[in-house]
Amino acid sequence: MITFFKAAAMISIMTLCVMPLANAQTVTSSVRLAGDLHPQSDEDAKVLLYRVKNAAAQTCGAFDFSVAEYGRAIRRSPCWRQSVSDAVTRIDSPILSEVYARESH
Repeated sequence: MITFFKAAAMISIMTLCVMPLANAQTVTSSVRLAGDLHPQSDEDAKVLLYRVKNAAAQTCGAFDFSVAEYGRAIRRSPCWRQSVSDAVTRIDSPILSEVYARESH
């Protein structure tokens, strides 16, 4: 039962985006991930990480119809890096964390 509630709670990605203004504001947004959030293999974890990275890109402002250069810029932004890191932490899967650590370094 705890796994169900934990999975339900972990399906959102919380992102902090700092607006480049003199009086910076913090904006929080979330994206829901459907499907299995508890990978059983490295391959499953890679698929989930791919989905997390795409959701983070959308949360930070890049969409399927975005110009490729803009999408790449978003994927190098602090917003994207923090979003992916937060999501992996919240999902709390040892396999996902291991795959993320390998791909991050």
